[in-house]
Amino acid sequence: MSNPIKVHYDPTVGVIQETLEAAQRTKADPEVIEGLKKALQLVDLRDDYALQCSSQESAACREIGKLTLSHPWDELKKDGKTIWNLMPDMLSGPLEGQLLKSLVSIQRARRVLDVGMYTGYSALAMAEALPADGVVVTLDMDPYLEQLNRKSFAASPHGSKIQIRIGHAIDIMKEMAAQGEKFDFIFLDAEKSEYISYLKIAVEEGLLAENGSIAVDNAFMFGAGYLPDEDPSNPTRQFGQYVARNASLHKVLIPVRDGVMLIRRLTEVER
Repeated sequence: MSNPIKVHYDPTVGVIQETLEAAQRTKADPEVIEGLKKALQLVDLRDDYALQCSSQESAACREIGKLTLSHPWDELKKDGKTIWNLMPDMLSGPLEGQLLKSLVSIQRARRVLDVGMYTGYSALAMAEALPADGVVVTLDMDPYLEQLNRKSFAASPHGSKIQIRIGHAIDIMKEMAAQGEKFDFIFLDAEKSEYISYLKIAVEEGLLAENGSIAVDNAFMFGAGYLPDEDPSNPTRQFGQYVARNASLHKVLIPVRDGVMLIRRLTEVER
């Protein structure tokens, strides 16, 4: 398995890199410089080992990764063809994709909600774990992504399980909840400032099915959730505090990629 996008989400790595550059610039003790280089090598070795020990991504998911990396996002935004400043490092990627696929399988889910489609990697990875009559409803605001992703989904035998809905996630989620729709598994990976709203709609307005689970991406957000000098109003920090203080929820933050928070109703975990 190859990870097409090498991004370090842990700010510790950035600090080590900066310290290494300072050590080289000031001609520090060679042993210190080599130690810092070794630390960075260990980070990459750990990441590579995690990929090597995990199941391979599908050919269709691999192609989405390649497309995401090579697509002219800056040009598209400049020409007004996309709404957001989309970047390749927004991709879920192979390791997180396999985690989501495993969680959907463990959940024995039939209906999955993917809040934040981007190039469709997470949606397809989860669809691959669903039965033939399963469905992934994936949401995004950018119409450009719909036309782009339909081609990618059509290249997979699991693409027919995916339904795309374009619009504001909160509005679509509220509409689905009002119509009585339920989802066994919900993946949140859209606007970080709206995470608390997404969670409330899922749990309090009944969008999450009985015994359902929620996975939340970017729970660390490059360290914004815990860095001491981060603005207390940062949405990632506010979401983390909200979840931590909510006694009705069972939660665990897994340090995979940029942090994945798993959330379930406490009464469905502690029986």
